[in-house]
Amino acid sequence: PRVGVTYQLNDKTVLRTGYGRSYDLGVFGSIFGHTVTQNLPVLSAQELNAPQNFAAVFNLKDGPSPAVFPAVPSNGLLPLPDGVFARVLPDKQHPPAVDAYNVTVQRELTSDISVEAAYVGNRGARVFIGDGPSINGNQPRLDGFPNVATDLRKPYFQRYGWTQGVDIYCNCGTNRYDSLQTKLTKRFSKGYSIFAQYTLQRERQHGGDQFFYLPDLEYGPADWDRAHNFSLATTYELPIFKNNRLLGGWQFNQATTIQSGLPFNVTYRDADADRDTGPNRPNLVGDPMAGGGTRDRWFNAAPIASSGSAFSRPAKGTFGNLPRNALTGPGYWRTDASLFKRFSFATGQAIEFRIEAVNVFNHVNLGNPDSEIGVPGNNNPNAGRITSTAYFGLDPQRNFQFAFKYVF
Repeated sequence: PRVGVTYQLNDKTVLRTGYGRSYDLGVFGSIFGHTVTQNLPVLSAQELNAPQNFAAVFNLKDGPSPAVFPAVPSNGLLPLPDGVFARVLPDKQHPPAVDAYNVTVQRELTSDISVEAAYVGNRGARVFIGDGPSINGNQPRLDGFPNVATDLRKPYFQRYGWTQGVDIYCNCGTNRYDSLQTKLTKRFSKGYSIFAQYTLQRERQHGGDQFFYLPDLEYGPADWDRAHNFSLATTYELPIFKNNRLLGGWQFNQATTIQSGLPFNVTYRDADADRDTGPNRPNLVGDPMAGGGTRDRWFNAAPIASSGSAFSRPAKGTFGNLPRNALTGPGYWRTDASLFKRFSFATGQAIEFRIEAVNVFNHVNLGNPDSEIGVPGNNNPNAGRITSTAYFGLDPQRNFQFAFKYVF
């Protein structure tokens, strides 16, 4: 369903609002397919390993080794080989849904300048999450039997040997997005145009790796949640030699993007010794940004139990109190620019020469830091350091390109 309302307050001001609900079939049609096809006993998978390093698992001409069906014992429990795992989905599922809505005020300041302010939000329900901890580790008591080996605390281990992995997928996640979006538009006139936009936003969601007994442990800022976003795009016709067909026809363009940083998790080493499953995050006991903000020390990454450390190790069988994606990485800004020269002819044809620069100021945008802090006996010397650029090292450095365009 969709609904929208527009109301003109006066000659220069318009109020708009809208609402819509959308449904989805789920990941790869999960609602109408995976409940049957992805559950046991219909589907299981087996991982095959190479016999030695740098060797192939199998040759394509020969194919993988055929499965050997074991003899069925009297108890009916099949002893499966190592590496077999399965997935489970709930028998009853409802289609994921998202409710989207907005309220917008638009105001005309002059004949070619307008401003706009809007609240834009959405809510997602029954979102698919999964590929999280195996159900074998999802015991209500994390500390369980502290003197018993981990494998013996897994309910399927004694029945099926090494066949232990049963990953849960469910449409039990939620997400929420709220934003204030503002915009100024100067339509092209008098030789120039301006488009400026600022967004203050917040997005919260359940993470993909869930602890299903308490899923809200993984509810927090989305990995791509940049709180502040500003963009500015301008076009300007240079007035020099404006009426000269040969020497005139110059145009300058630029686009600037400024954003706050991306959130990230802080984890600690040797966490597997403290719990079987669930989030790996420490307790927060101090200021995590003390002495930080530089490339070599973005946050206070002093090892746990050392002087000045902002974190402590949780007690065995417990989770740390540090929320998901609690810290924020470096901000981002970049300016792209171009200069056009247009040669116009009386016949209506034209030749356009372009010089375009990506990241014209050659600003280095940094990625997030190494956020795994050390513990006594297992330090991480790179904790808190930034060793890569933004977007997994793919953010471009300054480069130029030249182009000719023929218009007829």
